[in-house]
Amino acid sequence: MPSTSLATRSAFPRHAARAVALVLLSAALLGCGGSAASSLNYGDNARRAYAAALDDFYDNDCIRAEPAFRNVRRQYPYTRFAALSELRIADCMHHDGKYAEAIQAFEQFVRYRPSHVEVSYARFMVALCNFDQIPSEWLLSPPSHEREQHYTQESLKLLRRFLLDFPEDPLVARAKRMAERAVKLLAAHELYVARFYLRGDHLAAAIGRLRTLVSVYPGSGYEPEALFLLGEAYLDLHQRKEAKEAFQELTARFPKSERAATARDRLSELTHPS
Repeated sequence: MPSTSLATRSAFPRHAARAVALVLLSAALLGCGGSAASSLNYGDNARRAYAAALDDFYDNDCIRAEPAFRNVRRQYPYTRFAALSELRIADCMHHDGKYAEAIQAFEQFVRYRPSHVEVSYARFMVALCNFDQIPSEWLLSPPSHEREQHYTQESLKLLRRFLLDFPEDPLVARAKRMAERAVKLLAAHELYVARFYLRGDHLAAAIGRLRTLVSVYPGSGYEPEALFLLGEAYLDLHQRKEAKEAFQELTARFPKSERAATARDRLSELTHPS
């Protein structure tokens, strides 16, 4: 479970929530000219109930906040506080580590409220729920890059879509940092598996993994090692043209890397064989 508080993680800070609540109430009143008093009671009660639940939410008390948000959604379905309560319920599920339930709740919000201003937030949170399930480092367990990477792959896919669809969203910087971490982890996993195949002399399988690393996970920092191993694997298969291309790409793209000098030696040997 993430150690940061709900107030830190949420894209809906306390002061913004208060302001939105007031704006939504005013809009509701303006839209109902015939029954101002009734609208005032209904809208004001909804705002008050939502604000009270929000106080518990920002105090990290989802035991109290979640049922309170459910009451807002049930009692005041014709206010926009119902939609906001749906998001906060999903936030509480995420906070409590109920990732599958949270993902379902956020996805339902996106599906049934596609024009809502907080759709981008819900989309980000689906990615975050997957990201928070990425294997973490434990003293007695294998390194995270040696373990199953389903959630890493899923979170990266969702983060890339989020960045494409909402390039101006306030959560973009955070999404980019998460995507960078996912890329590094997935590239490290590909390199780990490729080395395993190389040790077993499964060269074709290793080449496939190394090519995936270079093409699918750019910017990981593992490309120089992958290109060098790729060239070596091709040499072992007596595929000199492909080996030369791998070493050339390494020296051209990463001339200052630790593997670059050895790659230049390999290129010299391939160009001027003894």
